[in-house]
Amino acid sequence: MKKAIIKKWAKLAVVVAVFAVLLILTQPIQLYTALGQGYGYDDQPPATTGGGTSGATTSGGVFTKAVSFQSADNNLTIDIPRNTVGKTKGGDPLPEVRITAAPLAPDPPQDMGFIGLEYDLEPDGATFDPPITITFTYNPNWIPAGLGPDSLTVGYYDTDTEQWVMLDASDITIDPATNTISAKVSHFTYYSVMAHTAPADFTVSGLTVPSTLGIAEKATISATVANTGDVAGTYQAILKINGAVVASKSVKLAGHESKTVTFETVQGKAGSYKVEIDGQTGTFTVVAAELKPVVITSTVSSITVPSVTPAPSAPSVPAAPTPAPAPTPMLAIILSLVVTAIVAGIVVWYFGFRTG
Repeated sequence: MKKAIIKKWAKLAVVVAVFAVLLILTQPIQLYTALGQGYGYDDQPPATTGGGTSGATTSGGVFTKAVSFQSADNNLTIDIPRNTVGKTKGGDPLPEVRITAAPLAPDPPQDMGFIGLEYDLEPDGATFDPPITITFTYNPNWIPAGLGPDSLTVGYYDTDTEQWVMLDASDITIDPATNTISAKVSHFTYYSVMAHTAPADFTVSGLTVPSTLGIAEKATISATVANTGDVAGTYQAILKINGAVVASKSVKLAGHESKTVTFETVQGKAGSYKVEIDGQTGTFTVVAAELKPVVITSTVSSITVPSVTPAPSAPSVPAAPTPAPAPTPMLAIILSLVVTAIVAGIVVWYFGFRTG
């Protein structure tokens, strides 16, 4: 009795197991997605959306009307225009379109980063002629700090080379107003929106320096600073003259942006001055002012001096008459002689008799 019951339950278990296997095998895509992306039994596999193309295509794969498909999160839309030829990898008419979110897609290339929009478009290898449009809707907050919408691009994963391939910029349209990025694609595989994330890197070029200046004359020095990276950054431009730091300026640049930085300096001594900004060098010369003689030009018109009529000459004055010589005073002379003789006689007498 017990053996019969055991056999009965064993048969039932086998039937249930076979039924379960058949149920799983009827959904190979979901199984592949779950296992291939690393989802376990306790994880919810990504939702797959899409649909068949029956009634929209001819036996040759030509779409007789425009059709659209959207991802489960509404962040990806596939638009297939009328008259597009869609075929499978084997060349058969495209029977369906499937969109599956792929959060564990292959790693992005160097200096690139996912922003959360990775999708597996199937059937894998399906082709479209002409290319169709896929449109992603992004959240600006998903873009890494220091980057803007212009840093976004779209790439696909080449399963043959196992490398990501970036679409040509001419096939991509970014609309910051609607937060969408559209791309023209010609086949199905993994597609993702990525951001260029190369760090800011600066170069300086185009140094401009005056040649000759006068003492105390202003010298204008300029150079072009470019950010060759993707992320915005700030560059500190430092001006050196004859090896000494004389000025600096901060220049903020977005990714792949360039600006001109300008300095002004005045030198009070004649001589040659070497200029340097981040390895870019130049020289200018200051010369002393040349002293020239001052020439004063009169602005007064010439003056003609009138001729002067000579005054009449004064009448000649007659010469004064020569005075007549005064008469000789004879009486005085005689009296002088007499007095002299008397004095002499007295003197002789006096000394003569006194001596005797």
